[in-house]
Amino acid sequence: MKVEIRFFVWIGVAVALSAVTAPSFITLLNQSLGDTFGNVFPAIPFAALLSLIFALRWRDLADVLAAEGSLGSQLATRVGGAAIVGALLVLEPLTRQAVETSGVAVILTFYGTSLAINPLTRRFMLPYAAIYSAGVGAPFLLQWAFGEPLAVLSSILSARLVGVFGLPVAWQGTQFELMSRTGDVVSSAVTPGCSSIISVTTFLGLLALMHMDLKKDVRSTLTLAVGGILVLVVLNSVRILLLMWVGYQDGADAFWGIHNWIGYALFVGFYLVALVVYSRMGGHGPGPQPVKLGVPYTPS
Repeated sequence: MKVEIRFFVWIGVAVALSAVTAPSFITLLNQSLGDTFGNVFPAIPFAALLSLIFALRWRDLADVLAAEGSLGSQLATRVGGAAIVGALLVLEPLTRQAVETSGVAVILTFYGTSLAINPLTRRFMLPYAAIYSAGVGAPFLLQWAFGEPLAVLSSILSARLVGVFGLPVAWQGTQFELMSRTGDVVSSAVTPGCSSIISVTTFLGLLALMHMDLKKDVRSTLTLAVGGILVLVVLNSVRILLLMWVGYQDGADAFWGIHNWIGYALFVGFYLVALVVYSRMGGHGPGPQPVKLGVPYTPS
């Protein structure tokens, strides 16, 4: 079977099965992102990241797909993949309850389908499936465990910055209120969801992918991870300060108008700088290592 056909059959079957194992995923994701970022960019960033990974590693994936045998090959792996999808079908009433569990169900559906249709992809796909599953579930767990303390820390840092710039903001714990120059009262609160957890977990997930692809040493990766977390916590307070400054200048509508955008801008800028720094740090190799299966891939 042609490499391209194997790939598109796998993706098509996985998408179809995801509609059954996680039927509420898109709705839950849009709602979750709407609560956090607004409804301008629903699932686009996540789909774009997945597409980018496939584009960057297509040669390696194509080598794996080119080496696949008949439907009777790697039978144990195929049965294991089918079992994963079957278990997700049984657990669907539970996984559909939250965006995190629904998202993990989508990832495992793609992984299980990969094992069932293209069993040789198990080693190629496992790290990505693990990282994506952790990335989907970690924000919920960390927000539950550390959300309130981080929200308090963000409020304290933001209050210090506000004091430096002299904005007339009244704080009550994690809640704040200010009178804008237009006469509007701008009030809000630093919630656990606004405490930099999402940006930190997103960064760590991307860093894990970079570590795997760039073959950097563990020490360099851990150094950037710790430094990046500290910078993101400070940047989150800068984001809150900028929101307050806009609210003070132009009122509540302007405050909420950029609330859903400014986090994207700061994170993209931070990540581009982190990518440059990481590429110059120590490592074992200049780039992704090819998957060596002894079968050359020739486009047809």
